[in-house]
Amino acid sequence: SEFEFKFDESKLNLDTASKVSEGRKEPIFPVRQTQEQRTPIEIYAPLLKPFDFNDLWVTGCIFDTYITATDDNNFYLIDQHAAQERVFYEKLVNEYEASEKVRQTILVPLIINVDYSQLENAEEWMDPLIEMGFSIEEFGGTSFRITEIPMFMEIGEADVFLKEYLTNFRTGNNIRNTVVINKLIMMSCKAAVKAHDKLSMNEMKALLRDLANCRNPFSCPHGRPTAIKLTQYDLEKMFKRVQ
Repeated sequence: SEFEFKFDESKLNLDTASKVSEGRKEPIFPVRQTQEQRTPIEIYAPLLKPFDFNDLWVTGCIFDTYITATDDNNFYLIDQHAAQERVFYEKLVNEYEASEKVRQTILVPLIINVDYSQLENAEEWMDPLIEMGFSIEEFGGTSFRITEIPMFMEIGEADVFLKEYLTNFRTGNNIRNTVVINKLIMMSCKAAVKAHDKLSMNEMKALLRDLANCRNPFSCPHGRPTAIKLTQYDLEKMFKRVQ
């Protein structure tokens, strides 16, 4: 039997305060918002939890894609990519919601180039990035330098996110629109573990522990199930041991 839980993540409100330097290179730091200014992102737990991921024993992996696990009476297949997407999404949302943003300095800054309309309206696209934990400096002309990224992102993930983010701004999407921002967050999940990435036994166990700690561990942010559960009866029926 297969189950699937759809989630209803709420919307984001990215009203922030920022500072743009005039005529000199100057770091831009976020100004913390009051709770009244923010609409938190809600991650709803499923009404029904068919099992607890903490109760599963990892037994292996097939096709470098599906983690196999068991409990006393059931067999499970866990989609490692869907699971990692869920874990990454909730970490990103929790970090975004945190009042104190944890940043990491990167040795080689990321350089982003904008067009003149984006330069004139820099605060429109910079404020939400700063709110998420990016540190941005002017770098001359239409270039900006990213010196710090959110702690929960790898540099490759941050690079993908920034490119998608600016593309949405260029195409006229309202990046302050909470639906657009939520889609961008889910796009960043694409940088999570992919199918056919070989994981060690310890990595698979760690992934299930992280998944167990998620508020909604049963689906990825896009609504696909993270796991399929087969009971002993399901297996016996497949082998025609029972009717």
